Amino acid sequence: MQSQILPSRAALVNRIELQFEYGQNLICLIGASGLGKSYLAESFITDKYPEFNKAFVKLSAHTKDSELTVQLLQHSFRSPLIDQTLSLSDNFITLHSESSSGPCLWVLDGARHLSDEMIVELQKLAKQTVEKVYILITAQSPMMVPQALDLHLEPLSLSESKALMKMFFSQLPVDEDPIFQAFLSESHGNPAVLLDWRPAEQQLAQPGPSKYTKAQWHLTLLTVLLALLMIAFVYKKELSELVPEKNEQPAVDTVLPSEQVFIGKTVDDVVMLNAEKVASTGAQDVINDEEQLLVVVNDKPDSVKKVGSEPRRVAAVLAALTEPRDELSGEVIEDNSAEDTRAEAVHKSIDQPLLKDVQPKRKVMSSTDINSLEHSHLSLLAQADTNWAIQLLAVKDKVIADAFITKNTQRILHLEIYGTRRSEVIWWIVVQSGFTTLDSAKQAKAQLPTDILAGQPFFKKQTKIKQEITEFAR
Repeated sequence: MQSQILPSRAALVNRIELQFEYGQNLICLIGASGLGKSYLAESFITDKYPEFNKAFVKLSAHTKDSELTVQLLQHSFRSPLIDQTLSLSDNFITLHSESSSGPCLWVLDGARHLSDEMIVELQKLAKQTVEKVYILITAQSPMMVPQALDLHLEPLSLSESKALMKMFFSQLPVDEDPIFQAFLSESHGNPAVLLDWRPAEQQLAQPGPSKYTKAQWHLTLLTVLLALLMIAFVYKKELSELVPEKNEQPAVDTVLPSEQVFIGKTVDDVVMLNAEKVASTGAQDVINDEEQLLVVVNDKPDSVKKVGSEPRRVAAVLAALTEPRDELSGEVIEDNSAEDTRAEAVHKSIDQPLLKDVQPKRKVMSSTDINSLEHSHLSLLAQADTNWAIQLLAVKDKVIADAFITKNTQRILHLEIYGTRRSEVIWWIVVQSGFTTLDSAKQAKAQLPTDILAGQPFFKKQTKIKQEITEFAR
């Protein structure tokens, strides 16, 4: 039996064989067009009666009776001499009398193309007793071949329809697919209709991407790119701070040496950091609450260089602070012999009793200083929080801060001093206050003397100053 045949069709093939065994030599298989009559007839002649002489003839409107006679006899006898004047039955009997043919199985596909004379001849051969001849004819309607047994071929059931399609199609829609269900129900179990299934045509057409959709995706990508660029631009400073610089500039001192304050050396004796940038009015306007340096002294005064060790330098400075202001503001010794004489005088003045006398003077504040400090604090605290100030000096020694104010009172207006605590250490800050806006503070900074600008003064908000004064009062 053929490899692909449904169980109901296989059962019908067995039934046809059984009817032939019962003595019914002429059988007509009835079925509508497309139900698979020809396929079933081919399965029958292929799988059944392998010892018979077989002939399968597909009839058409152009098939003549003489041609059909020749085809049937040639498949039943070896090299038959056919008499064209005799009928099919007479030729068969004559040839059999000359040479036995053996049992024969004839399958004729298309009963509507048989003539009445040929049907009569087939009836005669089915009834003759000379040789066994089984004749199977396919027809679309019953009673097309008189005296033949009509066996009806029924349409496939729903389950057999799906099974048939699975034999020929590797991929089928799911059973719940409404389009597939409608196709099965409308096919009415006809194999010809079922095998004409075209999956590509039955599926709903998927709309392709439109030009508007592509443009929308491009616009979205461009928007995201612009957003990333804006974020990188806004946070450029924060991102740069995350990456440490390889070549960092070494830190420099932020305190103006006391010798420079009292000796009164000109700005030409001081090495300024990045002098060309500081000279321009637009540079270094960034507001910063951190400690900023005022001037950078790379070369120590010559009088201090002559003193040998660190303790001697400290003692020399303390001794210089104890001298009267008039004496300290004298002329600077220009030749080397005068400097050596002064260094020796400083060495002689450094003794234990003098250091004992200097220590209380440096730590104890007079009532005048206290009143002046309170006045400065009250003046700064009374100003509005929106005001701005310019920080000019930050030192740990109040004597240096007072000397700075005394020296620059005539040149700079509104100088104020206040104290603060940082890491349990008292610092004295000198500011120029009283600016209501940042622009006015910038204008005042541009008018500062060159030696003051060398110290890189910076802006400070009034709220920060009040906070530092509060830390000092604790």
